[in-house]
Amino acid sequence: MLAEWRNQEKTILALIDEGSGHVVIADPGHPLWDLHAGRSDIAAFVAPIVPEPTPEEIRAALPPLSRRQVFIALHRLGLITAAEAVAAAATGAVPAALEPVFAGLPEPEATDARVTFAAFQVAYRLDPLTTMIATAGGLDDAAIDTIWTGFAAV
Repeated sequence: MLAEWRNQEKTILALIDEGSGHVVIADPGHPLWDLHAGRSDIAAFVAPIVPEPTPEEIRAALPPLSRRQVFIALHRLGLITAAEAVAAAATGAVPAALEPVFAGLPEPEATDARVTFAAFQVAYRLDPLTTMIATAGGLDDAAIDTIWTGFAAV
């Protein structure tokens, strides 16, 4: 039976059956503790290496923005007019700045994009619609990330 420490303090011991791979975790109150904690062949604890999240993983973890937050952000950033923000929020009307992006798509994707825009309730950072809006506004990933975090509390 293999044994390895699971923490630096040596208060959690993993006992591993080599044949089955079954692991028993023992601590000072466990019946197997006294039998195994004093062994000289216990593998040292090695802290797991946790990689830094990628920019895409960070973006995927951002909470969604509500429809209201998106239209307020677009208006405050000057990407759509006040009238367009109100119309988009009330009726799903596509603002002028987004129309060329939707018009440039082949059918049925153009209609799908317009319907998605008109009906969305929350916007996710990595959603294709977010990418379309960013493209229409000439915004790069860093700018969209700033918008996402900046308007989350609006």
